Amino acid sequence: MVSRLEPDRYADTGFAVKDTAPEINAMMFAAMMRKQPVERMLMGFDMTATARALVWSGIPADLPDLERRRAFFQRFYGEVCPL
Repeated sequence: MVSRLEPDRYADTGFAVKDTAPEINAMMFAAMMRKQPVERMLMGFDMTATARALVWSGIPADLPDLERRRAFFQRFYGEVCPL
C-alpha cells in the first residue's frame, strides 16, 4: 500500500506527515538524504520485514496454509488474492 501525498504538501521535503511541523520534516528529510543510498534501501527492507511480521502475527496460526497466505495477501496489499 502506498500512501497518497496531498499535492504540494511539504513538496520540498517529500514527506507528508500531518502532525509534524514543516521545519522538522525538512530536518528529517535532510538527515535521511545524508545517508548512503544503500543505507536507505536497507532501512526500507527492514521496514518491509517488520510490516510483514506484524501482519503475520495478526493471522490465526491454526488456519490452513493457503488460507493464511490469502489472508496475509489481503491485509498486506489491501486487495483479494487473485489465485
